[in-house]
Amino acid sequence: MDVYTKCSNYATDTCPCVLAERGQCVECSMCRGEDFCTCTDTVSFCIQQELINHGGRAKPQRQSMRCEVTYVKEMDDVFRFIRIRVPDPEAFIHLGAYVFVRRDENPFFDVPISVLYEDYSSGTIGLFIQMVGIKTECFRSIEKGDHIYVRGPYFNGMQGRGAVGHLRDGRAAVVCRGIGFMPSLHVIGALWRNHNEVDVYLDWGKSGRELLEFFKNLQEIHVTEVSLCDGKGELTEDFDRVVAKAEADGVGLIHLGLSDYLLKQAIGRIEETDPHHRKAISCINNSHICCGEGICGACTKDLGADHTVHLCKEQLDLYEYGRLL
Repeated sequence: MDVYTKCSNYATDTCPCVLAERGQCVECSMCRGEDFCTCTDTVSFCIQQELINHGGRAKPQRQSMRCEVTYVKEMDDVFRFIRIRVPDPEAFIHLGAYVFVRRDENPFFDVPISVLYEDYSSGTIGLFIQMVGIKTECFRSIEKGDHIYVRGPYFNGMQGRGAVGHLRDGRAAVVCRGIGFMPSLHVIGALWRNHNEVDVYLDWGKSGRELLEFFKNLQEIHVTEVSLCDGKGELTEDFDRVVAKAEADGVGLIHLGLSDYLLKQAIGRIEETDPHHRKAISCINNSHICCGEGICGACTKDLGADHTVHLCKEQLDLYEYGRLL
């Protein structure tokens, strides 16, 4: 399978990263020891030259920051919404931004969390934490004024960053189910900033109406209620109607905040509507984030003997991404 990918870390302050240092850069063929450059560079940034300039070593990578919690909203026994003060909130504006957070000094307790939004006036970012295990259980007792450790931002919390960023003065449809709505808030905000009309379709799922109502009202988002999943876990006809309406309305992008199982179905159905003129789509990528650096291997998908994709770092064509799920 020939899949075009692009590293979300490319040409940032932390590029080249550890993968390039170890001869496994996902972007640069020369850093991987190949004889020819296959670079698709468009910003005059040469990873190999940067690596040479730094003595064959990676640039300094993201370090943990001790940040103050300025607000805590206890949703129920499982969910917490918090705001934390960060040194440079503008760094978190990038699409797909996420961070690793922990309360303990032990780095093994790092948990990847999507950035919901950034607030320049207060210098804070918003995070939504679901307590589902040992790493997150410690956030149950968190209070305003406490401090937590934050590492980031990273930028591959969503797939289709280019499609979202390029849509301006147009119209988009955002289709979400349950807590897939939360990481999609950043996408909605980015679309609004580019003067797009955004139609939001929301299936409350199992998360509870009160929980999602809070985040809907937080950014004054109008939603159209839909039922996207039947009793067998399959997409319903409501989804087909949303796609048909988007096509009729001339929507330039469809963003999907769905589980991997529903996402695979959704991408396939969108492709079936017009396989010769693929609609621009984007989606959340949260379930494929582990270490954030492409090192641990938890996010990798093998496409053959010589091609491994790191889903925590690489941007893919969304239709190929759907086939990998």
